Amino acid sequence: MKSLFLLSAISLGATFANAQDFAPDAPASTRPTRSEARLIGLVAKVTFNEAGSSEADLAMLWNVVEGHGETADQRYHWLRLHSPCVSGVRSQDYARNESRGNCRWSRNLHPDGRRPRGWDRGQDGRWIWVRDRWLAHIQLTAEYVRGRGQHVVMCPETPTTWDGARWREQIIARGFEILDCKGNPRNLGVRRASRGR
Repeated sequence: MKSLFLLSAISLGATFANAQDFAPDAPASTRPTRSEARLIGLVAKVTFNEAGSSEADLAMLWNVVEGHGETADQRYHWLRLHSPCVSGVRSQDYARNESRGNCRWSRNLHPDGRRPRGWDRGQDGRWIWVRDRWLAHIQLTAEYVRGRGQHVVMCPETPTTWDGARWREQIIARGFEILDCKGNPRNLGVRRASRGR
């Protein structure tokens, strides 16, 4: 079990750990650090899995991730455990057989835009239709993670997590409250409900 965990972490890190994957011709001083590159890769995969290239969802989910640590490494480790299928903590067999949704391919997205393993043309369409949006999403994610663009605060308070709108009743039943986030994200920003409210 320990070796499976280590292999998953190594393969995820290897996919996005090279800072040159994001700006191969940029001077070293402007490239993301190894930790930043790893976080950019995971945030990009998770947000693309959750909502495609929606910038509103990227901004809101980044607000969540920012609230779970001060450093790129702390945020990466929180997100890795929060999204175990996309991050590779769960196995590819789990993603293919037990997970519903995009995880079977989103966990295998590449910074160079090649078609990810698990993409099914019959079910998902042609990868070429999605490729450019994925590549643009990586670059936008890098701007958020590195604090290079306009920082957008999506919700009146920092959400502790997010979930799909279709789970609204279950979210409330689990003791969370839904925040009124702007920008029309597909996902809901949520936080633990205060007992005094």
